[in-house]
Amino acid sequence: MIAATAAFTMWGAPAAQAHELTYSWSPGCGTLGTQQCGYSKVSSNHRTVTSCDTYADGVGLWTEYRRSDGKSGYVKDTNGSASGCGSGTAPSGTTVTSFRPCRNFDTYIVCLEAWKTVT
Repeated sequence: MIAATAAFTMWGAPAAQAHELTYSWSPGCGTLGTQQCGYSKVSSNHRTVTSCDTYADGVGLWTEYRRSDGKSGYVKDTNGSASGCGSGTAPSGTTVTSFRPCRNFDTYIVCLEAWKTVT
């Protein structure tokens, strides 16, 4: 017990680890709304935004984001549900602060009301 306490004191508490965040479109796609439409993701360093369309219905999936410098925008999965996703990286010195998935119906865009905060 003393050795364990000494080791903990010497090395300190473990550092908090950043983690990747994913936000899926819900409700789902398909006839019964049970298929995944796609998802938005922010990397563990909070700088890279990814948008992945996973359902072949002709409706695109975008990710709307906000950055620490007050700017915002969209990352688009431009190839539809085909393999590969769209991504973008925030400039050095800035991070993504919140994001949400959106569906692009060509003439209008619908985003989930709730933003996911990046912490």
